[in-house]
Formats: sequence, C-alpha cells, structure tokens
Amino acid sequence: MCAALLRNSIKCFNLRINTRAVPRLNICTSAARCKWRSIGSADVERNLLRGDNLPDNYQLIYRAPMEEYVAWTKNVSTATVTLISLVAAYQLATTMSFMNIAKKIDIAVLVSNESDIYFFAAGFVLINLAIRAFVAKYPLRIYKSADKYVAVYGSQLPLGTTKHYFERGQISEYKNVLNPWRHIMFKLDNRSSMLMIDYFKTPAEFHQLFKESQD
Repeated sequence: MCAALLRNSIKCFNLRINTRAVPRLNICTSAARCKWRSIGSADVERNLLRGDNLPDNYQLIYRAPMEEYVAWTKNVSTATVTLISLVAAYQLATTMSFMNIAKKIDIAVLVSNESDIYFFAAGFVLINLAIRAFVAKYPLRIYKSADKYVAVYGSQLPLGTTKHYFERGQISEYKNVLNPWRHIMFKLDNRSSMLMIDYFKTPAEFHQLFKESQD
C-alpha cells in the first residue's frame, strides 16, 4: 500500500545519490509537480506556515505530494484495525458466535472459521504499523531560516503534525539494502526520511542541505 503511494511519484532516482556529487545531479522537474511554486503561491506558503505554527522568518523549500492521501490511508487503516480488534476482543471475552453474525449479514464467504477474525485483526495491525512507519519517515514540508531547518511530518494521531529540527549539513544517505526506498532515503540529523528531490522549491535548496553550517 505504501509502495503504491510512491509508485507514480518516483521517476528520476534509479541511481544512488553521491553526496559529493550532489551539485552535478541532473534533477528532473515538471510543471505539475511544481505548481505550488506558481504565481499566487505566496498566499499558500503563508497559510502553510501559519498552520504549522512557525515564525514568519521561516521559508518553505519542500512540499511533498499526496498529503491528503497519506492521511486518509492512515486514518482508514486505523479505523479498520480498531473495528476488527474490537470484534475479536468481544468474541474472545464473551460467548458470541462471530460465524452466526457473519452468516446473518452475508459475509461468511470472508471467513470459514471463528478463529479467522483473529488472523484478520493481526494482519490489519501489521499493515497499520507499516503505514505508520511510512508516515513517520515521510516529511510533508521542510522550512528553512538561515542555516536552521524544520521538517514537518504527519502525526500518528488522526489530526495534527510533528516537527523535527536540524541544521544545514546534518544530512546523509541512509544506507540499507533491505529498504525498497533506499535511493530516496536520507537521515536528517538522527531521523531517517524520504526526500523526493523533484519537490524542492529549487534544485539549489536540496544542494544547500549538504553544505556545512556557517558559524
């Protein structure tokens, strides 16, 4: 499910990024992906800045796609896990026969045994954990103020966001051969994050992340 969210967004990262060669990268961009930079985007940026409760001296430099889809997937998955877990817990704590209920509402085709509800619950819990791990590594926006940066992530709660502060130069590749998104994974200070270079305001903003902070 998480892979499907990224499938249509990642087109230009089939090679690993060498941070020493970052200034020479040929970064692809498109009008559709950069429409948030168009005329009138100043109002959008101000609204985002206000919504993220950041001072006016911060400037938006990165905005990831599919924010609403990520939030919707997380919340629907959580609601499904909660519902199935409550049914499984109620069946375990009482003498209720889940199969009788399933037959009455014509969903018996989905389960052939009462214990199937526990497998459903366990499976959805694992899916929900995977989605939440994705949310924790998927910065929605990045702002900067001089050499200071702040990345905004979706909250693990149904609504809201969380913030991660770091400084220029505190970025490195996140190397893990088992990670299917390793070509877009970076560590922002001590937090691993997915960065899609196309969605930076300008290519130079991405390059500047790797420069050492000026004291």
